[in-house]
Amino acid sequence: MPKISFEAWKNSMSFMIDDDFDNNFLLSIEPLTNYINANCNRFSSPEELSIFLTEVDNFSPVVKLKAFVSLIGLSEERLKRVVSLLRYRFNGEEFKTEWDVKKISRTIKNDVEFRVLLIDFFINGRNSRIGAEIPLYYMRNFKLNEVDFIEVLKDFKYVERILNDNEIQDKYSNKVGAHVEKIIQSRLDTYKININSSLTYELQKEFPLLNKNIDFLIPSVGAPIILIESSYNITTGSGQSKRADQLVEFYGALMRHNANHRANKIIMLNYCDGFGWVGRQNDLHRIYDASDYVFNQRNLNVLDEVLNEYYPMS
Repeated sequence: MPKISFEAWKNSMSFMIDDDFDNNFLLSIEPLTNYINANCNRFSSPEELSIFLTEVDNFSPVVKLKAFVSLIGLSEERLKRVVSLLRYRFNGEEFKTEWDVKKISRTIKNDVEFRVLLIDFFINGRNSRIGAEIPLYYMRNFKLNEVDFIEVLKDFKYVERILNDNEIQDKYSNKVGAHVEKIIQSRLDTYKININSSLTYELQKEFPLLNKNIDFLIPSVGAPIILIESSYNITTGSGQSKRADQLVEFYGALMRHNANHRANKIIMLNYCDGFGWVGRQNDLHRIYDASDYVFNQRNLNVLDEVLNEYYPMS
């Protein structure tokens, strides 16, 4: 079967359109929003805020920390900078690398002095030891001592918008990436039901030849005929070049295998979608060249055609 042209593939890139998925993603923040509405009165008390950020109840401490800093306008990235300042300026640490939010949350729980300094900063802003060295711009929404601000945090729609804008539950792009794999899996299942009942496949199994987990191995990791890798990008970034590098390397290994095992040829099928790929056409073209076939949400029929040609009928 012919491979679709690069131009046709590139021009078929699109946003992932699934209203049910988007609505479920937006609704997933409701429990955390209600929890914030019910607990925001605690934010003005150092003791209560300390308990809020360290106890495990409806939500984990790290999720609550992410939500809390978004509500006071600090953001996770700025929190990392503040913690870096605290570590080398106040604690005298030999600073080598920043902590992620999970590490910060664990330290808030386990290190009392660290927790007291941060909570004093959250509540008192410029009038705290840390706040004296932080730009006012970072602290423009540090209003936990204002009754009106606490009342605002009781407004469901206000809190919901901030938590969704900051993608507290998960990154939308991550969720879409996982959903794309479900789209491919659903297509395989439909093919099995309607066309070839003998079809089998395995998900996310390490393939020794490539020393990597592969998204889909058909029919199995032990006797692969078709490998499928998927990638969805809303934005552009250097990670796409790394992805292209990886897939070019994989394809080279497969070509060497196929040259030496002509009776057991393995086909590489790459799914790329999202307008982020349109902005990285050089990388997309490298992936195209490192694929036997390519497809995305707008041409899922390619998967059926590949299966028709390469997967044995029962």
